[in-house]
Amino acid sequence: MDNTVKGFCNRWVSATSFGLIPLFSIPVMTGAVSMQTPSILFYRFTFGCLGILAVLLWKRTDLRLDRTEMMEIAVLALFYDVEALLMILGYQYMPSGPATTLVFSYPIWTEILMLVFFHERFSWATILAMSLAFAGVACMSGLGSEGHTHLTGVVIELMAGLCYSFYMVAMSHMRVRRMGSLKLTFYVFLFGLIMFAAFATLFTGGIEPISNGSMLFNLMMLGLVCTALSNVMLIPAVEQIGATLTAILGAFEPLTAMVVSLLVFGDHLTPPIILGFLFIIVAVMVLIITKMHLRRPNHALFRRSH
Repeated sequence: MDNTVKGFCNRWVSATSFGLIPLFSIPVMTGAVSMQTPSILFYRFTFGCLGILAVLLWKRTDLRLDRTEMMEIAVLALFYDVEALLMILGYQYMPSGPATTLVFSYPIWTEILMLVFFHERFSWATILAMSLAFAGVACMSGLGSEGHTHLTGVVIELMAGLCYSFYMVAMSHMRVRRMGSLKLTFYVFLFGLIMFAAFATLFTGGIEPISNGSMLFNLMMLGLVCTALSNVMLIPAVEQIGATLTAILGAFEPLTAMVVSLLVFGDHLTPPIILGFLFIIVAVMVLIITKMHLRRPNHALFRRSH
């Protein structure tokens, strides 16, 4: 098989598996026997860590960390954990498809952070992308009259995207950016499961047990498919088709979530959803293509680590 075809296939698997998060998380949140979000994320990161650890051990990766790396990873894990928590919480207020699309706006937030804190200059592409993103959010925010979407969900998902942009910007200025992607992701998830275990113990009465086979299956799929597999397949995709195409094909993430939202959960595809989805996807594509074309030193900011 041609190397480019392999790259497209790997990226498609990576993005699609991440987009399946609603398929496995929402039933655990809303089932007859439900589970609170901190426990869901604890199990997601636990199974995800086990999957990635198996790959790291198979590759005989050196897993040692020094003190500076541990401190940096702890900061990154905090940003990532808040993003993961907010993304799933947002599913309680709006359909999972539009919710995931709003989180996918993180490159726009990243650009704003670079403009504010690192004094990057505005360009026509930046202005166009931000205008399109604003229009997309406006469309998504007007969905309250169409069903169970609420402005609260829009705000929560935008804050999830903002937290992920902080994660990306911080990582690009830390020493751990030179660490292997899979090793870094493993430790971010490891720190994450520890944080959610502590959070659940302090605020929700502890980690909830897995009560039935259906819940176990969904949590395993959430960790192994949506977390471990998506990251394992992302790395060869970057090597095979380059960062630009890898970032662009990330649009399969919200697209998959949108399909799941419509076909599995019965959410309605309304004109505002379609328009908002298109605005945000185009905004992100404009920004990614422009930044990659300029080959800025921080172009890795736009690679998603799930």
